[in-house]
Amino acid sequence: MNEAMKIAISCDYLLERSHYAEIIENICEIFPEAPIYCFAHKKGAILGHIEQRPIKSTYLSTVVSTPDEFYSHSNKFPSLAKNLFISCDYDLIINISKGFSQGFNKCEKTKLITYLYDFDLDRKIKKSFLQKVFSPFINSWIKKTLNQSDVILTSRQELAETLTNLSLRTDIQVMPPPFRISDYALFPKDMFKHHFFAIEATGLDVPKAKLIIEWMKEWNYPFQFIGPDDHLALIKSDYKENTFFGNRCSGEHAPVLAASKAFISFNTEDFPALSLGAMATGRPAILKSELKKWVSGNGVFFVDIFDKLALKNAIEQLPNDESIEPQKIRAHVMDYHDVKFKAQLKRTLDKSFGEISKASDNRSCC
Repeated sequence: MNEAMKIAISCDYLLERSHYAEIIENICEIFPEAPIYCFAHKKGAILGHIEQRPIKSTYLSTVVSTPDEFYSHSNKFPSLAKNLFISCDYDLIINISKGFSQGFNKCEKTKLITYLYDFDLDRKIKKSFLQKVFSPFINSWIKKTLNQSDVILTSRQELAETLTNLSLRTDIQVMPPPFRISDYALFPKDMFKHHFFAIEATGLDVPKAKLIIEWMKEWNYPFQFIGPDDHLALIKSDYKENTFFGNRCSGEHAPVLAASKAFISFNTEDFPALSLGAMATGRPAILKSELKKWVSGNGVFFVDIFDKLALKNAIEQLPNDESIEPQKIRAHVMDYHDVKFKAQLKRTLDKSFGEISKASDNRSCC
């Protein structure tokens, strides 16, 4: 293979800034000339490397603007995928999938590597009658199209085991997804007092947020909510201005997380980016047990339910500040380093598809 090697990128959708979009962005940085194919694209919703290239999508781009709206059309995905043809000019397709985009129509000679970020088949949305009727067909189509991949990479071991149970013919490997850990510095240990708890707003509705506030005040623990909090607008004005730090860039989040005694999160819906950010700054974290699939190790404590006693017990397990070893806590999230992800992906391409990734190295990177 030579420098004329052509690569395309495919994905389920480009509708919002998210960790899923961040993975696509990382791959775009490796292959700056690769066009993108997807079911739906909301123009301007994602800036940077992604928007700086040709993006081809289906008519869903004109009717959906959020992931939930996207999944409400799941019964149409097989026919839409069949009609979105990725040109035979491309030697390799790098697909970042939540279960669907590996099914795009392609030439038999075109190689396909699928990075399966998640299976969103059981997304908690109200399914239409047609979706319920077509569900077995969609599941069968997903299995069939996954077998079109020459290599499948999964974001975590749990997904790899799920795919193994499907008896796929394809080679399956685990590769942790990228996270910009370098955005979260390891501050000097004696720089902060570590006197308050940083609580992730995402994952809490108004009643739960009010309960946590009540508990923290009863225990005389200073606290501050951090992250997107528009859903808590009904109560934000009832508390001091600095009670809700809000959704800021990582450069602003990092010192707040680093200054905290510990990070608390009941968010189980998303990739635990803020949790990883807190650990990257060397602070311990108290998380819901569901997140064991993403993170574990020294400095992480889990609660099974949203419960006053469970949270209090977890807080009491926290080591005192003198015995915390920030470097060891940070070490548990280094598998997600974006630089490591890119290096692993290039090695996989070299091993599986010859010199494809070497051709990319000879091109300028965006």
